[in-house]
Amino acid sequence: MYLSEDEQRMLDGEQGLSVRKAMELLIKVGEAYGAEKMINVSQALVSGHLFTAGKGHELQAFAKIMSEMADDAVVKVPTSALPINLSLRFAKEVGLPESTIQQEQSTLTKRTKLFQRLGVIQSYTCLPHFVYDLRKGEHVAFLETNVGMLTNSWFGAMTNLDGNSTAIASAITGKTPEYGLHLPENRFGKVLIKIGPDLEPDRFDYADYVALAHWTGRLLFDRIAVYQGLPPRMRPSHAKYMCASQIYNSAAGMFHIVGVTPEASTLEAAFGGKKPEEILVFGKKEKREAYEYFCTSTDTKVDMVIIGCPHCTVQEIGDIARLIDGRRVNKDVRLLIGASESVTSLAKRMGFVDIIEDAGGLVISDMCIRLAALPPLSEALGIRVVASTSGSVAQNAYRRSKGKTSAWFGTTKNCIDAAVKGKWGGE
Repeated sequence: MYLSEDEQRMLDGEQGLSVRKAMELLIKVGEAYGAEKMINVSQALVSGHLFTAGKGHELQAFAKIMSEMADDAVVKVPTSALPINLSLRFAKEVGLPESTIQQEQSTLTKRTKLFQRLGVIQSYTCLPHFVYDLRKGEHVAFLETNVGMLTNSWFGAMTNLDGNSTAIASAITGKTPEYGLHLPENRFGKVLIKIGPDLEPDRFDYADYVALAHWTGRLLFDRIAVYQGLPPRMRPSHAKYMCASQIYNSAAGMFHIVGVTPEASTLEAAFGGKKPEEILVFGKKEKREAYEYFCTSTDTKVDMVIIGCPHCTVQEIGDIARLIDGRRVNKDVRLLIGASESVTSLAKRMGFVDIIEDAGGLVISDMCIRLAALPPLSEALGIRVVASTSGSVAQNAYRRSKGKTSAWFGTTKNCIDAAVKGKWGGE
């Protein structure tokens, strides 16, 4: 692989041992994928739970290396962090054991000190796109599949779906190998997805976008989809739900929406002047099948309602507040809303958080709220049935619990109604 003079100095150890090790890792990754050179990245995203990975996990191993290199490890580009595993506020509110709270406090202290030393922005969100602006065509090193897909698709910035170690390595070198979705020729669409005439996409709820992308992902394998017929004024919050759903079933790292996303001003632009390999139509039948896939419960009694995986935007929290205003969450149901700290603070200033929490809900920042529906938290809280607008929550709750926790999936209104009534009566 060709290295610039600056990159060679990194490899030679002139910028410190941690930079040298990081460059060695990036070179190995680049060689594995046939990259010819390194490129500069303008941002990076790393994991928010460095010290909670299992023994032998590659993230924990690299965190150990970073913590041992306090003197020379520092990020060279703005670097954000993904959500943490457990919020202290959440742990206290739901009555988790004091030993669990103390353990998380210790973990948080270690994480804070390490990130302060490295210079990592402690944003703790799966929407780092709203921490620093992204521009079409700029290269970044983002881990986490949903984040990477939204970066490529909605913003037109360029990233592969990096792992934890490569993302940290890019953060402290400012470099990444040029391969995959960093190359424009690998970003063109392959499959055309048309919205059927029997649907009204202008009236799609967040859950409808989940259903669409889930259905598409199961047919793509690693091909990039091009969507035609979605509303030109759709919001990034709609797109993030598409990303989280499609990536569970597909290895494709992005999609295009004609007339909406930056690299799809026209159908021809999205396909790079070529014809689609396949044309598929998503209609009422396909939408119904996707909803049914996520609904694994037969028990209408709901224990927990989760909205905010991926993290909610201010608009979503506002939608939830309007739906629950003047109502009360059922005494047997936990309503959890997940968002970043910056979004939560703004939503509180706008009065949305008080409306939700006065009704009996809980707005949690920094945490990956999905984990409340997964073992071991779901077991500790006695959660048997969860309802969500998120396919990720519904799918993972059932799979990770091996069927002990089942799920209902539906619109925001369906979920808020379930939280108030204590039972599911959705579509």
